[in-house]
Amino acid sequence: MKNNLWYSLLYLPAFVLAGVMIYYTAESNFTKVEVVVTGYDPKDFFAGYYMNLQPDWEKTDCAQFEKNVCPKEDFRKVYNYYIRREQSAKLSQKVSAGNVKLIFSYDKGHTPMVVDLKVDGVSYLDYVRD
Repeated sequence: MKNNLWYSLLYLPAFVLAGVMIYYTAESNFTKVEVVVTGYDPKDFFAGYYMNLQPDWEKTDCAQFEKNVCPKEDFRKVYNYYIRREQSAKLSQKVSAGNVKLIFSYDKGHTPMVVDLKVDGVSYLDYVRD
């Protein structure tokens, strides 16, 4: 019985590696779409610093989707995007001004994955470096 547990633990890295490979395959093969978001910083002390971001379909360019129709039902209503504490006030202003987009890896019939956040057309990681 004890040996079976150790043998089964040997498969754990293979499962983790398979999950990572599936993630990156989906990210690289699916279409990248940009969705304008609105939202706010809930200032939740226990959960950390993040923004509640909701897709704003009125401002999003639906021409990037099949048949020029935004697939609202495929996307969640709210996405939590974790940010640096010192950037929260500045990013809140950008979100309220409509200058923030979530970048998704999307394919019809699959769950959209958040790939990046763009602030004023610049990736969030580059934005916080400046």
